[in-house]
Amino acid sequence: MFGSYSNFLDHCLATADETIEPSFDILSAGTEVALLDGGVLRVEPNTACDTSLVISCGVHGNETAPIEIVRDIVSDVLAEEQKVGQRVLFIIGNPWAMQVAKRFVDVNMNRLFAGDWQHQDVGLKEVKRAAKLEAFVANFFASEPVTVTQRYHYDLHTAIRGSQRERFAVYPFVEGRQLPANQQAFLARSDIDTVLLQREAGNTFSSFSSLKYEAQSFTLELGQVKPFGENDLKRYSGIDYALRELIAGEPLPEQPKRPVTQFEVCHSIEVTSEHWEFFVPDDALNFTEYAPGTLIWRDGEREYRVGEQPECIVFPNPKVPVGQRAGLMLRALAAE
Repeated sequence: MFGSYSNFLDHCLATADETIEPSFDILSAGTEVALLDGGVLRVEPNTACDTSLVISCGVHGNETAPIEIVRDIVSDVLAEEQKVGQRVLFIIGNPWAMQVAKRFVDVNMNRLFAGDWQHQDVGLKEVKRAAKLEAFVANFFASEPVTVTQRYHYDLHTAIRGSQRERFAVYPFVEGRQLPANQQAFLARSDIDTVLLQREAGNTFSSFSSLKYEAQSFTLELGQVKPFGENDLKRYSGIDYALRELIAGEPLPEQPKRPVTQFEVCHSIEVTSEHWEFFVPDDALNFTEYAPGTLIWRDGEREYRVGEQPECIVFPNPKVPVGQRAGLMLRALAAE
């Protein structure tokens, strides 16, 4: 299926600038496999299934551990060493950024979804790719059999900086939606004990599938950025196991085996002008906690200070253009 290339990842990297004609195969167990584009593979079981599952990675090119996990799962599917009991769309997002070991080349791809690519330079490769990935996901959900009753999308990432909570999930905002217990169970099974609840609609890949197709979607932060070949994949055994169980058709537990701590976003930090000042140290870890009254940023007479309860910061990155997000402030929710 991948021609002279040894695996899904190698093929994606080598053919990033080529036009890929879709190719199809049927494995001995009857599983249908379709290579739809470089880095886009659809798998359909030959038995009735109830789930459409999107597993994406590499939207940021230097976040390599999830890419290696997906590479290995796909290899096992094609070798029929991984059982397929649900329909799956595997996606490797940004091969150009992967080739140069950068987060992105021209524009942050994970801010281009939910149609935001339409407001960018559509001549850029990453903008075109975001539009194509939306179309592949849309077609995947539109072609599901009548037996399918649930849609999941797990977008796999690793973080730029270290974290006091190594693995955590971001749950996109959809009006009126609550985090289901079985998705908390999936997170716990994946060794993820923390989830951030967004409070406004976003333009990430997981937000797109949530908003447009009512999928249970997450951005999963699974560790820290490392170059290809330097990841200890044993540290990612939880997410590897959880995804393989879902692909095989194993049902999610109704309740998590251990608690998942929930945080809500209480403030989105934005660079508001060239005079904007940021008071979080460059070496601050994700989930660093700040006491009430702590000054986080200032721009002239405007500023943000921590409220009456302690707040944590995630994704602090002041080196973004004016108008873009420079981090999130979080407040822990009381356990129910």
